[in-house]
Amino acid sequence: MINHFLHQWQHNIGDPIEYEEIKRYDDGRRRYDKTLREKGGIEYYLVSKKFIKQWKYYVDYYEEMREQQKETRKKPDKINSDLQCNEKVFKYIPEDHVYNSSIRYLENEWDYEYILKDVFDLFKEKYSSIEPQKRIGYYFENEKKKVVYPNLARFTLIYQSLRDNKFYNVKAQVDQHSEIKAWLDLLKETFQAEYKQKQINNIRIWLPRHKNFKVDLIMEQIEKTMFIDGDVIQENLMVYQLQSNRDNCLILDFESTQWQFNKMDNQQQFEFDIELLFNRASQGCNKYVCDFPLCKLNNGFFEQDFSQDDIKGICQQFVENEEVNWDQLCYPIKSINDKLVPFQTSEFQIDLSEATVKISQQLELFGASFVENFQNKSGIYQIDPQNADVDTNLIIETQKRFIKYKGEFSVIINNLFSYKEKCLESLTNLYQLRALYLILQFRKFLEFIIDEKSQIILKIIRRLDKQQKQQLSRWFTNLSKTEFEETTKIVKKLINSEILRQQHTPLMPFLEIEDIQKMVGLFELFQILQISNKMNTRLQSSDFVIDLITKLYKQDADKEEFSQFRYYAAKQWRNYSFTFCLYSWSIPIEFKSKLLSLDCKVKQHDSMSHSVKYHFTGQAPYLNLSIDRNNIIESAIKQLQITHIPLKNPLKVQFIGEQGVDEGGPKREFFRLMMEKLISPDYGMFIPKNNGTIYWFNPKSFEIPIFYSLIGKLLGLALYNQVLLDVRFPTVLFKKLQNEKVTEEDLKELDMEIYTGFQYLREQSDSNLIQSLALNFNASYVVWGEAYFDDLKPNGFQINVTKENREEYIQLYTDWYLNKLVKNQFDLLYSGFKSVVDGDGIKLFSGEELQALIIGLPHFDLKDLELVTKYDGYDDKSEYIRYFWSCIHSLSIEMQKRFLFFCTGTDRIPVGGLKSIKFVIQKHGEDTEQLPSAHTCFNVLLLPFYKKKEILKDKLMISLDNAEGFGLM
Repeated sequence: MINHFLHQWQHNIGDPIEYEEIKRYDDGRRRYDKTLREKGGIEYYLVSKKFIKQWKYYVDYYEEMREQQKETRKKPDKINSDLQCNEKVFKYIPEDHVYNSSIRYLENEWDYEYILKDVFDLFKEKYSSIEPQKRIGYYFENEKKKVVYPNLARFTLIYQSLRDNKFYNVKAQVDQHSEIKAWLDLLKETFQAEYKQKQINNIRIWLPRHKNFKVDLIMEQIEKTMFIDGDVIQENLMVYQLQSNRDNCLILDFESTQWQFNKMDNQQQFEFDIELLFNRASQGCNKYVCDFPLCKLNNGFFEQDFSQDDIKGICQQFVENEEVNWDQLCYPIKSINDKLVPFQTSEFQIDLSEATVKISQQLELFGASFVENFQNKSGIYQIDPQNADVDTNLIIETQKRFIKYKGEFSVIINNLFSYKEKCLESLTNLYQLRALYLILQFRKFLEFIIDEKSQIILKIIRRLDKQQKQQLSRWFTNLSKTEFEETTKIVKKLINSEILRQQHTPLMPFLEIEDIQKMVGLFELFQILQISNKMNTRLQSSDFVIDLITKLYKQDADKEEFSQFRYYAAKQWRNYSFTFCLYSWSIPIEFKSKLLSLDCKVKQHDSMSHSVKYHFTGQAPYLNLSIDRNNIIESAIKQLQITHIPLKNPLKVQFIGEQGVDEGGPKREFFRLMMEKLISPDYGMFIPKNNGTIYWFNPKSFEIPIFYSLIGKLLGLALYNQVLLDVRFPTVLFKKLQNEKVTEEDLKELDMEIYTGFQYLREQSDSNLIQSLALNFNASYVVWGEAYFDDLKPNGFQINVTKENREEYIQLYTDWYLNKLVKNQFDLLYSGFKSVVDGDGIKLFSGEELQALIIGLPHFDLKDLELVTKYDGYDDKSEYIRYFWSCIHSLSIEMQKRFLFFCTGTDRIPVGGLKSIKFVIQKHGEDTEQLPSAHTCFNVLLLPFYKKKEILKDKLMISLDNAEGFGLM
């Protein structure tokens, strides 16, 4: 669909809407938004995004269809049919009750939409529905709006049957904004219907003191004592106030003749805690590793020859002092084999496939397997955060045994991660994380592992936190270039395959929640690899670019992607599905520049919409500058410093006393002259570095601050108006504009002498030699022949650089040189830039890409220009034109740049290269003496037809030798 966000500034959207359904939906949407700000509670209906998308297509919500398309439309599926889950919950509650309906766990706000009852009734009448998903919205004073929970609160209810006195547990759901009393009434009604012969006078719910304890432990405790270690929940509380995790336990207590359970007193609680802690401290949990510090595996009590009484006394002390983190409590596992140990190299003689399947039944055990040089590691294997120590040969050997039984890898993946995935649990320690990393090392099966139908691996990856992803990236740095490249290619291939599949979906991309989640999982894994490559470069950044992104949508791909990006940034989840912009490094820069251009247009439209002139005349306002060539800096400053000047509006330049309308040429001329003057030594704002190849801030500039701000504004204006600047600023300046961290490597372009000096310092192993360099934590610089000195840290001139502190010295010097020394000058330039360029579009670019957008690409080939040139009055295959191009290609690089400047007003190469330029050669007279000329505003070369080739070449060279300014005919 064409996104209607852009329609807001492209089309008039006030036309009458034909369909009653659309009217009802839009009216309901407005009323829904209004109710969110109103106090009190209200019922909403949760509807899957898939149904909404199908419905909008069916009713032609965006008015895009032709009549023949409307005839072949398919009605939407049942409401919420894609949310159905086979899992059964509390069987006693009537099947059609919302608390008994089981839908998939909704991870994201963009998986669903809330609507009001009358809109739901309309949908249900026309399209039918599975169980309605009602949710209560409750106003929160601190957020000044209603909060609605998409997922029902889910508990494990423990109860003692009134029929056989046995204990049972079931899963039960309830709305987070339900009052406990209302839930109790329902529970009483349903259980009374089940136990018809037993009168239930009342019912109450107990919340365990240790609310994260697992159900088996709590049931064991209750059956043993008939006392409950917890408190009765007050009936006036709301469910969300319990602050329980998914599937936490609650205990039901029926009053027939009397209540079934009583509360443990403090002494009983104390004794229970000591007994439980003593059990874990003395017997352990039978796992290979455990996160509970007081588990037998971790506490070291037996290694210190502590007696049972000693251990019990220690446990009592921990309980008394409340020093036990009960949320970390471990639970004994039923060991498959008491002798099961991590799988290592020495076991080549056993059945590798069978051994791999067996150890996969313990996640941590698998995570401690396949260790390189394990013979040199004693005791429990301690994972190195810097190196995963993977025995690649054992991985390869094991892979060979699975060649004919690829399906067994599904068994391994399920053994390892299915419980985590089912319970929505994240990985909790390095052993579990290393298990995931190991699975990703089976590269012969990696495509199958990632693309496996249940998507378990991608689900686990999606739930990793930032630190865990960083850890995986760090481990991936240890792969060789060949191994890393193979892994990256496989993931990239899967992404491309998924994009191609989405391209050919019958209705629209990302209709299914699974499709969105799969794409997110793939890109999260791809990002882990991309970050790893930044830590240890083995591939070009271009290897992580996905060209197919530009072709996902069948039409208006840039507008569709831009609107998704805007929806995400504005948290307009109603219209959001997925945006590649969250992984902007993967988007081709040409496509990103289109997104930035759309961002500029939207901002310019927003700016225009506030213009009085625009409202009264309909004429688009511009940023009009009247420039005096003889006083160009002052005339520009005077106009650009006006407080309310619309800097985001399209720029038009008029040179005072000169005729013509700015169609691009005067604008480019303005930027060229401004930058030449401001960067020149006369102003002293910048000084040449690296043998004059680039310019950097002068830390002792005496120019008024407004000039640096002016340069920042010019950079922003050039970017928004798509004018390339001939300015030799280093990449690090653009990195700083993008708030990227600068590093020692950035010195290479700016000051090679200092950079190589650091390398020399780092290479020295002789402490005496380092001492002989007589370096201290003090830095110096020279401006106009005068030396200045700064301490890198307090009293730095008294602190010598040694072998031990040289890394600190290099780090502090780099920060001083690139940041602190020029902070005042850069901050002014930055503020000027940000006064023009803000918003989300600019965030898509790295500093290096921003540099390419503003100053162009460093290399070019005029053959690219020849390929895209259009002709007016000439035949592209004529001998005359072929000779013309042979003359151009024979020119030196400097003269080829002059040719570009002569024809287009700039010698800078835009992102996308010369093939992205619209260039025309127009016939301009025959047998004439006039020179070739150009309309630089329109990139048109006016080329006369000369009788002789020699004349063509001579005339062309005369024009190029005298090229200056722009031709406006």
